[in-house]
Amino acid sequence: MRFATIFLTNNIGDEVDGRSVACLTEDLMFSVAPAYSSVGRYAGVRRLFDGKRLAYDSGGFSFLIGKIRQPPDPMKTVLVYKALGFTDRDFLIQLDLPPAYHLPREERLKLIRKSAEFYHAMRGELSTANLLPVVHGWTREELLYSLQLLLDPDRVAVGSFTTTMGVVWPSRVAVGAYVASSVVATHSGQAEAVLQRTPRDVVFRRLVDAMKLLRDTCSEIFLLGASNINTTHLAFLLGARYTDGSAWRLAAMLHVIFVAELGRFSIGVKRVSKPLDDRALRKMREVWRHPLNPFKDMKLHEFLAKAKQSNRDGFYHRALWNAFQLKLEEEIANQYACNPDSYLNYLKARWQNTPFWRSVLKLVEKQSKLYVQPTLDIFLKT
Repeated sequence: MRFATIFLTNNIGDEVDGRSVACLTEDLMFSVAPAYSSVGRYAGVRRLFDGKRLAYDSGGFSFLIGKIRQPPDPMKTVLVYKALGFTDRDFLIQLDLPPAYHLPREERLKLIRKSAEFYHAMRGELSTANLLPVVHGWTREELLYSLQLLLDPDRVAVGSFTTTMGVVWPSRVAVGAYVASSVVATHSGQAEAVLQRTPRDVVFRRLVDAMKLLRDTCSEIFLLGASNINTTHLAFLLGARYTDGSAWRLAAMLHVIFVAELGRFSIGVKRVSKPLDDRALRKMREVWRHPLNPFKDMKLHEFLAKAKQSNRDGFYHRALWNAFQLKLEEEIANQYACNPDSYLNYLKARWQNTPFWRSVLKLVEKQSKLYVQPTLDIFLKT
């Protein structure tokens, strides 16, 4: 049974055999959205990935935008998780309902509250060592409200903003990044996804606030939806232990390949990014014999010829190369484990010619006490 036909998000990349991706990393993340319509079909899937550490995306956002055409039910998510199987090493993301930035405040608070209710319902059915609560909010007040609701099940019923002491908080927690968010609009009784970009300065102010709030509360933070490798590096600099990365597939669809430390490059017929240049080619040659490179037995020019193709084979080469590059970025981040000052200086040098990321670093440096975990992991989301 092919992995890509089991867990496939956005209907992209059926031709990429997930076991090829699995050979690149110990850490994989899946959306369980397809399993809601046919739980039995996916029973026992976990056994296909023996020795790997898996994270399961509950598909909460898919419910919000109508991709899953049934009411969100935390008990159904529990049923799906149990049917798939999980080990003590795996992460089960609670069924959450992410509040989009553009929603009115009262609607955001309603979703934050409902997500907390879902977490406590699931907590009674699943191992708390596996189940990750998700903290949401677009202001510090909302983040604190979400945290308090998750911390204390009694507060979910009361709806109080007061603080209760003496409650044991899970050592692990997840927080959404929402670098690009969507809102749900209603038209003729149907849910429609309307893409609205959240202002980037809002996103990074929120990221700083969330990490400051959570760092003093729990030992491990999983940043969900980091969107790109620059955000991932910021998350690690701010104290995150884990992030997920799905951009490797989306970029491949747009005929874009990653080159670690240098960014994104267009290849082939589409031109959505800068063209591949000599500096990028030199960098690719430097890492070509890396043990994780799935194409190291090919010549670079042969790989490029394949990757430029506008067919399944071309997508396959771009996607697996991009996944490999994300793992190289993870290696770079781990060079600065427990060393925030050196990590900050590295990122300053890396982004010296990119004004936006320089400004974000100034925000991070000014408003946060930096902390880098001893080990940093990117879960390849498929």
